[in-house]
Amino acid sequence: MVDNTHNQYGVAPDDGLLNGPVITGAQPAIKQSSFGAGALTGLEEIRRRGSSNLQARDSSGYWLASTTHGEMPFLDDSSYVFFRNVKEYGAVGDGVADDTAAINRAITNGNRCGLPTNCTSTTTMGALVYFPPGTYRVTTPIIQYYYTQFVGDPLDRPVIKGDSNFSGIALVDTDVYIPGGNGLEWYINQNQFYRQIRNIIFDLTEMPNEITSGDQSYVPTGLHWQVAQGTSLMNLDFVMPLGGGTKAVGIFMENGSGGFISDLYFYGGNIGFKAGSQQFTHRALKFQSCVTAISMIWDWGMTWQAIEALATYTALDTTAYKGSSGQGTGSIAVVDSYFEHVPYAITMQMNKVSPNILLDNLRTVDCESIVMNSGGNTLLAGKSSGEVVVDSWGLGNWVTSLNGSVSFNYGYLSPKVNKSESLLDPKGSYYARSRPQYESGFTIVNARDLGIKGDGYTDQTDKINNLLASNVGSVVFFPAGVYLVTDTVKIPVGSRIVGEGWSQIMGTGSKFSNEASPRVMVQAGKEGDSGIMEISDMLFTVRGPAAGAVLLEWNVHESTQGSAAMWDSHFRVGGAKGSDLSIDDCPRLDGVNDKCMAANLLMHVTRHASGYFENVWAWVADHDLDADLNADETTSTATQISVYAGRAILVESQGPCWFVGSSSEHSVLYQYQLSEANDIYMGHIQTETPYYQPSPTALQPFTIGIFNQDPDFGSCIANSSCIEAWAARFINSTNVYVYSAGLYSWFTNYDQDACLDSEDCQENLVDISYSQGLWFYNFFTKGAVHPFTPEGGISHVSQVDTQSGFTTQINAYLAFALTGAEIGGLDNVKGDSHTPANVSIVSLPCTSVAASSTFTMSAACTAGILQLPTSGPNASMHNDPPGTPKTCHEVCDFWRLITGTCCGSDGSISNPVEIPPRCDHSV
Repeated sequence: MVDNTHNQYGVAPDDGLLNGPVITGAQPAIKQSSFGAGALTGLEEIRRRGSSNLQARDSSGYWLASTTHGEMPFLDDSSYVFFRNVKEYGAVGDGVADDTAAINRAITNGNRCGLPTNCTSTTTMGALVYFPPGTYRVTTPIIQYYYTQFVGDPLDRPVIKGDSNFSGIALVDTDVYIPGGNGLEWYINQNQFYRQIRNIIFDLTEMPNEITSGDQSYVPTGLHWQVAQGTSLMNLDFVMPLGGGTKAVGIFMENGSGGFISDLYFYGGNIGFKAGSQQFTHRALKFQSCVTAISMIWDWGMTWQAIEALATYTALDTTAYKGSSGQGTGSIAVVDSYFEHVPYAITMQMNKVSPNILLDNLRTVDCESIVMNSGGNTLLAGKSSGEVVVDSWGLGNWVTSLNGSVSFNYGYLSPKVNKSESLLDPKGSYYARSRPQYESGFTIVNARDLGIKGDGYTDQTDKINNLLASNVGSVVFFPAGVYLVTDTVKIPVGSRIVGEGWSQIMGTGSKFSNEASPRVMVQAGKEGDSGIMEISDMLFTVRGPAAGAVLLEWNVHESTQGSAAMWDSHFRVGGAKGSDLSIDDCPRLDGVNDKCMAANLLMHVTRHASGYFENVWAWVADHDLDADLNADETTSTATQISVYAGRAILVESQGPCWFVGSSSEHSVLYQYQLSEANDIYMGHIQTETPYYQPSPTALQPFTIGIFNQDPDFGSCIANSSCIEAWAARFINSTNVYVYSAGLYSWFTNYDQDACLDSEDCQENLVDISYSQGLWFYNFFTKGAVHPFTPEGGISHVSQVDTQSGFTTQINAYLAFALTGAEIGGLDNVKGDSHTPANVSIVSLPCTSVAASSTFTMSAACTAGILQLPTSGPNASMHNDPPGTPKTCHEVCDFWRLITGTCCGSDGSISNPVEIPPRCDHSV
């Protein structure tokens, strides 16, 4: 994400005195007062969530504290420490001593990336900062530097406790406002990648209710979280005072481009979560006895899944318009949630640009008003005493028919969503599964202890494969590092893999270089496997060129619901030291440097696989994360690069699959493609088109047809902005559920001025062909003429008809909910245009022919195919594919491909005929 337009909080708190972490000073004893009576209920709740003792604790039984840790190989500093235990830097953790300086020393040691070193991002100076059990009293903010994970002991979570004399923006600050800097911060908010905090309790009960630093006033706040992709919060609690005019806020997130959050608990306070960002996914958040659970500052779109609000005055307040130029809440999707004793569940304003609101499976108890226009009427009534279940209700722009007409409505949606059972848990909610941390009962096998190196230079392929084959069923831990491989890493079914600070598997070498013969870098199971597959905290990368690399092929199908899953794991292609795809290797330019063709496909979920994928970011770098950039820059345009990956995420699974909080950016042909897929949940997804397109267009530099149903942009006529990467394609797919999608096209050949204001950086974003059961909610787009362009002569949806604030907003797109399986069009892919149903000239029976094999057709067959009409009254019938044939199942219809007769064009045949690569099954 580079764009910074309309992405600023209106009033930046930049008049304070602090411009960095306090790292010096002793730890004086501070008188410890008892918790107020109002906090006890919250602390008891926390104990029930897993922390059994809130007093000083020194021991830890969690395996991460005592295992061998990793390194940062491309830093060229052998003294640099990746794993930092705060107690080894002087933190006491007794709840009495001031541990601020010690914790900040643990974080900053080694001249890490921040304003003091004039650094805005890095891939070489990461750190995992570990908090053993204890209570850590702090008096000024703990500053989390770039590329840092804070991890507490999940068996006995540590407490970060604000002192009664605390001064600063929050207990933990992730992006420091520069005093007097007119809103400038240490980092560029929409490029705030690679951050994580988990297993920590934030205690605000003793902090002053009003905080002043210089000319800046603050309210007591637990976490200032201003981040982008590749970030997460998990298993955190925010304990705040009850009532009495408290101003406490659990999380303050006023900006950014995230991101994923799960398993948080907020008790007491004025506001649990003050939220503002371009987009975000939140799952399993519980708010109890807050005045307001969630207060929206602004967004383009957010998904709130499995939210509980108990005894709060308001669950979701969307009445603010505090983004730049008055941007308010663009859209919210509230899914599988529960509100109890909440008088005014959701408040909004209709006198300005109204938010788009989607409520799906929301259960309320004793909620007088579910959706209320602030100062006006109630749009969706509840019951002051009793239960109301809202199955599917929306407010905003609706498209419910194939004619593409847009209407602004609110009410219960029709048709009502018909959910696939395979995607639901026993209670009827969409299935979800939190990341495992393997607290107890597992054998941990440390790869480094067994001689495997993460030095980024030594080929580890055979060693890794031997390790994985020998330890099925154990948890294989890859300490921080870069594990270089020159051939496929094969992960057997039954495996559990966990990294440390996004341990890298980096593919390189000749086996990954042939674009025409793609080779898998990491293979999760074999075709037909069923069972357990768990991967977390890993990063899949390449050292270029690697035009043939498929970074991850996912083959395992679940044996029990959600047994095949991946969390907090990402793809990065280029833009990092050691990748040979940096600004020195692949500077921004016109044309293509073949040495910068870096991947063929990032992630492939194959036909017989299923998977639960949570917080997965597939990023082809648009800029170099290690290049020098002045800290006061507001964008990273000065470090832009041109790196090419053919395709991002290809899903051919028959289900079930869940993509929870995923994003995909800058691949050449598409960011997401669902091809003959079924039973897929996606919420939230986010995409960006490559910044260099249309120079070159999406037809370069990769060959079309290498993978099934590649787009060929055949319907694009002399309009280069049409020949750009699809944000999402839904081809021959059924039962797909999307809850929020932010699809952006910011540039034309790196130039925003030429297209952004006119909203024509790109012609089309979403392609639909021969698909049905598509339930799409809260799509918001930027820079495209047509957000939806279904094929088969179906009317497109226009940006002009759906603009709402800074982006378009489409609350419900249900045109293909109940129809569509027989509707397709001219922009089908080479290798996938189906032979017209009335053609009977092919005499071969349904016969299996292997890819790349050859056979000879008879003269009569050849002549018949070439005589397909190209004009006249029956041309349209012959040349518009009728959908997937009921017989022979021509997944890749080579008849039209090999004859060049697709869409009625003249062609020729030469014998013998070669079956195109990757075209398989029947002919």
